[in-house]
Amino acid sequence: MNLGIDLKNTRQVILIAVAAGAAVLFIYVKFLLIPQIQNGAGQFEKARRLRAEVAATERDVASIEGLKKQMMQYHTKIESYERMLPVEQEIPKLLEDLSNMAKRSGVKIVGITPLQSDEEAREGIYQEIPILINAKSGYHELGKFLSELENASRFMKVVDIAIKENRAAPKRHEIEVLVATYKLIGTR
Repeated sequence: MNLGIDLKNTRQVILIAVAAGAAVLFIYVKFLLIPQIQNGAGQFEKARRLRAEVAATERDVASIEGLKKQMMQYHTKIESYERMLPVEQEIPKLLEDLSNMAKRSGVKIVGITPLQSDEEAREGIYQEIPILINAKSGYHELGKFLSELENASRFMKVVDIAIKENRAAPKRHEIEVLVATYKLIGTR
C-alpha cells in the first residue's frame, strides 16, 4: 500500500513521527491528563473541606465537655439561689431564724411583723416580703445583728432603721428595723 510517503526520505519520516507524536500528546493531554488534573484538584478541594469540617466537629466535641461543666455550675448556682429564697411555707422558719440571730447578737426582740408587700403584681418568680422588727438593743449589739442579717444564708436586706432613745435604760435603745426578704412564688 502506498500512501505517497517515501520512507527513505528521513525528513518526511521525522515530520510524520513528530506530527503523530504531537497528535498522541494532544490526545493524551486533552482527554487523559487534563481530566485527571481537574479531578485531582476537585478531590483536593473536597479533602480540604472535609478536613475543615472534621476540625470544626472536633472543636465542637471538645467544647461539649466544657459546656456540660458550665451547665452543672449554673445548675448548682440556681439550686443555691433557690435555697436562699424561702417559699411560702418557710416564712415561719425565717421568722424564727431572725429571732435566733437577734438572741445571738444580744438584741431583745419585742415584735416581728411580716408586712404586706407593695408589689401586688405577682409577676416573676419571687416577691418581696417586708418584715418589721421592733427590739431593744445597744449600738454594738445592733451592729452585730445587722451584720448577721446581711450575711444570712437567705437573701435579706436592711431597708430602714429607726433608733429611739430609751430614757429608762440609756444603753438599750428602742429600734425598728425594716428588713426585706424574698419568697419564691414561681418555679422555673
